[in-house]
Amino acid sequence: MQIRTRNNVCFRDITKLLAPSTNLRKFGELFGLQQAKAHFPFGILNSVSVLSRPDLPADPASWESDLHQFDAEAFSSKLSEAQALFAEAKCSNLGDYLKAYLILDVEILYHATQKWRRELKTVIGLDFVESRKFTISSLSYTAGLKNMEANLRIGSFFPNNSQHYALLRQGMRGYVNILATAK
Repeated sequence: MQIRTRNNVCFRDITKLLAPSTNLRKFGELFGLQQAKAHFPFGILNSVSVLSRPDLPADPASWESDLHQFDAEAFSSKLSEAQALFAEAKCSNLGDYLKAYLILDVEILYHATQKWRRELKTVIGLDFVESRKFTISSLSYTAGLKNMEANLRIGSFFPNNSQHYALLRQGMRGYVNILATAK
């Protein structure tokens, strides 16, 4: 979920900050980005020599992988999108396309994350980078603490506040599973 370099730079998986079913494509769409997540034929990526292939495969099986089931009904439009990126990025082989694919992922992640940071700062007064909170649980906990701090009264060290309880309840890991098990 994270990679830390010798210089103590940490790269974290964005999915720890997103809802469980949210992928990079949905994340970019959520913020109305013009860039859309590209498609890659992971099904044929079984050796480094494949990267010298001069074009994209045209068969649907090449686009399936353990990570992603390629929708056969939407295959032609997805292949067209991939071919457009191949041409736009002036790719001469699959290796060039992989670079363009990964650069596009980084651009989408950067732009959507920056928009999300600004939105969070506006709505709840928190920036997850400034506060060093990199999971939904830690953001929820910090938001709860901010709410508690705002509602503290002299002589009261724990506010009786329904919004605070709702924030804590929704931020708990496994809350949905607890409710489902209890029924």
